[in-house]
Amino acid sequence: MAKDQLKAFISDLKRNKELFNAIKVAATANEISEIASVFGYEFSGDELKAISKENFPGIKIKKQDTSPSYSFGESGIDPNEKNYKEGTFY
Repeated sequence: MAKDQLKAFISDLKRNKELFNAIKVAATANEISEIASVFGYEFSGDELKAISKENFPGIKIKKQDTSPSYSFGESGIDPNEKNYKEGTFY
């Protein structure tokens, strides 16, 4: 049943600009499934991820990396360096 809901949802994305605009700001598959439920579709984020490997004409499903990215000293600047002043070396 969820697969039928997903296919109907994906098909509706091409026609329903309100739905499309609502999901394009979602960051995760779970957020998309929550938004879709407001529009009457019932599927989970995991089900959406599973079906995303299929090809749907006119729809491109993008996967984005939402893992956190941290910078721990990659700049090479040591704030304890005696010649360091406001991020610039003299």
